[in-house]
This record gives sequence, structure tokens and C-alpha cells, in this order.
Amino acid sequence: EISVAQFITPQIQFNLESHDFGQIEQGTVIDFTFEFTNSGGDTLNILNVSSSCGCSAALLTKRSLTAGEKGFLKVTYDSKGKLGKQTNTINVYSNDPMNSQKAVTIKADVITSDEKKNLTPQPKIEFDKIIHDFGIIEEGKVYETIFKFKNVGNDTLEIKDIQTSCGCTAAIPKKRKLQAGESSEIRVEMDTVNRLGAVSRMVTVKTNDPDIPEFHLSIRAEVVKR
Repeated sequence: EISVAQFITPQIQFNLESHDFGQIEQGTVIDFTFEFTNSGGDTLNILNVSSSCGCSAALLTKRSLTAGEKGFLKVTYDSKGKLGKQTNTINVYSNDPMNSQKAVTIKADVITSDEKKNLTPQPKIEFDKIIHDFGIIEEGKVYETIFKFKNVGNDTLEIKDIQTSCGCTAAIPKKRKLQAGESSEIRVEMDTVNRLGAVSRMVTVKTNDPDIPEFHLSIRAEVVKR
């Protein structure tokens, strides 16, 4: 439920709150960029960013965001001296009264060079975001957003099926088969005809990724009369 207070105070919202690098070779330095938005109605100020491990470094594109503005948090992970499954937390401190401390996590399974040679080929899907909030929108119109994804595995990724939780939502993939390292996108539409108030819909993406055979995306909005 969306309250009036949400729109007159700053609010930090990350598109993704966790990222899994999967299996990486020991000694590799790798990075990932988290995208976040000030979805409130006042200026968002990032006060501090800290990491649970000295092996992770976080860099902000900017520390002050106006209402609706996007920012980026680049997290670099150094796997030197690490082995096995790793989880690191990055805490973002801001003037958001509801989330003054927001945590995002990075994960990795660090393996030796010998283990890497014996890896079984498999696809792995990774999205740039899992939630899209349209904010306040007008009833009677069709709105759309793009979910970008990438095959970060080492075998062909196949989109087997896409299902939506409502007939008012349509999801269309740009392509259904991606080679290792290839990127694509899914266009998701929301029809607001005869819809009012808080609306939330789920899009289920079924793939041949053995770890995540069903990936859930969500869209939401506050629909008002024109």
C-alpha cells in the first residue's frame, strides 16, 4: 500500500539487492554495478557506504539524488586468497527515514584453476533488475518497461516459456536462445484499463538454467483516475 508520506520523503530503492557471480577462478577481480532510484519525493543523500570485507570495494556515481533520479553503486570483488562459497554485504547509509541502512550482497564460489578446467558446461541467467515500479500512473493507458538479461554461464541459455499473473500484462522476449556471454531483453507491458489503486503483477521466466529454472520478475504501480 502506498502512503502519502512515501512521496514527500526520500526513499532508496534498489533494482537488485543481491548478485551472485557464480563460480570464479581464485585470484580473479570482478565487479558488478547495482542500480538504485530515489523513489520518494525529496532529495536522497547517501551518507556512507561500508563493506563487510576488505576484499570488496564500493564506488558511488553520486551521493545526492533528486526525486526520481537514478544512481549506481559499483562493487568490486577481489578473490585473492579466497576459496569456496563467499558472501559479502555492502551497507548503504542514507537519509531515507524508512531504510536508513540498506544492505546489498554479493556472492561467489571461488574455485582453483584445476577445478575450473573440470567445470560442467551450463547456462546461467542474470537480470539487470527484478522489480520495476511505474510509480503513479493514469488508468486507461498501456505502460511498458524493459528487463535486460545476460547468459553469464558457459553453455547456451534457452528461454522456454514466459507466464504472467494477469491477462493485463504481456511479456515479449527479444530472443529465446543466447550463447555464453550474450545479452537480450524482455519487454513487459501493463494495461491499466479498469484498474485502480495499488497494482502488482508477476512475470515468470522459465529457462534451462539448472540453478534457477523459474525466475520471477515483478512490476507494480499506483493507478489513478485521469
